[in-house]
Amino acid sequence: MPGFSLIELIIVILIASLFAALIFGQINFATKKKDKMGIFQLKKTRGILPGNAELVCSDRCRQCTVEAGDNRINIPSQFKPIKAYVLDDSGSPQEVDFGRVKEKKVCLRFHYYANGSTSQMILESEGKFYFVPSYFGNIEVFDDLDAATERWMHYRNQLDSMGTFF
Repeated sequence: MPGFSLIELIIVILIASLFAALIFGQINFATKKKDKMGIFQLKKTRGILPGNAELVCSDRCRQCTVEAGDNRINIPSQFKPIKAYVLDDSGSPQEVDFGRVKEKKVCLRFHYYANGSTSQMILESEGKFYFVPSYFGNIEVFDDLDAATERWMHYRNQLDSMGTFF
């Protein structure tokens, strides 16, 4: 009697389900990477490439690229003119010069590390200052550089006190 046994049908259904999951997963991945990059998306970009990765924005921050080893994904940007600051050892903000890539000035270079941490910095755009923490927490908005610097120092002190706990 011709036909399929129950086991054969289950195997065919499992294989079809596997292919469907792979195809829809790639579609989801493709739509994720086409989202425009903005300040509040910085920490959300982490899952695009595995391991250590780096976001580099150039051409007046109109084009961003996430790179991890040989993998590279271009992401359109919605950044406005942007300045980045880090604190020196004395706690004073210093503007960061990210250099050039292929003769274009880099306006932002942001690192994603395999342990889940990111670059920590203060970003200035359109009169607002954004504190980007390296580990926990969300990006916070401030009206002036001093307030963002105070938040950075508070964050640093919290991490220092957590280290003595462990």
